[in-house]
Amino acid sequence: MAAAFAASSGARTLLIERTKDGGRKILISGGGRCNVLPSVAAPERFVTDAPAHLLRAMLRAWPLHQQRAFFERDLGIPLALEVESGKLFPRSNRARDVRDGLVAFARSQGVQVQFDTTVTDVMPSATGFAVATSHGNVQCDRLVLATGGRSVPATGSDGIGLAIADRLGHSMIATYPALTPLLDDNASHATLAGVSLRVRLRARVGASVTESYGGFLFTHRGYSGPGVLDISHVTERGQRPVIRAQWCEGTAADWNVDLTAPAAAVSSILARRIPARLADHLMAAAGVPGDRRTSNLTRTERLALIDALTAFTLPWSGNEGYQKAEVTGGGVALGDVDSKTLESKRVPGLYLCGEMLDAFGPIGGHNFAWAWATGRAAGLAAGRAIV
Repeated sequence: MAAAFAASSGARTLLIERTKDGGRKILISGGGRCNVLPSVAAPERFVTDAPAHLLRAMLRAWPLHQQRAFFERDLGIPLALEVESGKLFPRSNRARDVRDGLVAFARSQGVQVQFDTTVTDVMPSATGFAVATSHGNVQCDRLVLATGGRSVPATGSDGIGLAIADRLGHSMIATYPALTPLLDDNASHATLAGVSLRVRLRARVGASVTESYGGFLFTHRGYSGPGVLDISHVTERGQRPVIRAQWCEGTAADWNVDLTAPAAAVSSILARRIPARLADHLMAAAGVPGDRRTSNLTRTERLALIDALTAFTLPWSGNEGYQKAEVTGGGVALGDVDSKTLESKRVPGLYLCGEMLDAFGPIGGHNFAWAWATGRAAGLAAGRAIV
């Protein structure tokens, strides 16, 4: 995106890409379908150490409706709304169409693409920058770093751009894996592997509470699903949080009504709202016999069960790290770049965008929206600066 819009200004533009075809994260996103964009912006759900107004300004530079128009009009990729999730996918359900469309668009604007080339260093020079690559040095007037973070290193993200930005004197927020599955080393829920449902999670550290709501999947190693990924970053930042799960929309008051109803099997009442295997597990965790009926459910058992249903303490031991993280948290401090042009305030002529910057959003296309918006802004500014 950065290269295409730099070239659209008339600037001679070279895109250096370490893989043989580019856009590897596009290809694996959305289960191979590519969740191109969210249908509704959610800047308030982004995580950054910077003041919120800086992030909002960068996202507003290319609003969602304009981004969608770009993909449909300029790239010729019709998008379809998945109503339940609010996500926008290519109507073809092929991530490759998105990647190939972006590469074709960049080339149509005059971008020269150099695949299978690794950047090893960047050195400011009297006339701009000398970029050291596996195929020799390249001299340029302006440089955009859009190398991503450290997540899913198999796609080509090894953190080289972050290391370069750090060496060039930028303020760096320590990086960490985000949007990644959680682990439970004691395997206390291994028997629930494969059980899925929509869950509300709350992670508390002192007075600070982070919430998420969405799909939850028990795995052999721990927990996954959008609701889990959206809250996983709290396990990497500061003190160890306590994570509690509300297993369905039913509140403590709702469950209290259900569990004080005339004689009925408690397990059957639970199974109306949550998967039966999970219901059995929660009854055991609350110390309620599996054959208990409401007529002989003690007050202590009822309260313990309601607590397990609405505020269950989720045991966790860590997360899957960068290998499975969808994004990298931390990076170059937003205050180190101009919020309109994304030009570095430390190194004139250098532009930084995308996952390199200290910001990430929730599951659902928000991180692509951030990539598209910041890539375009950096490319336009860099291209116009030398035309």
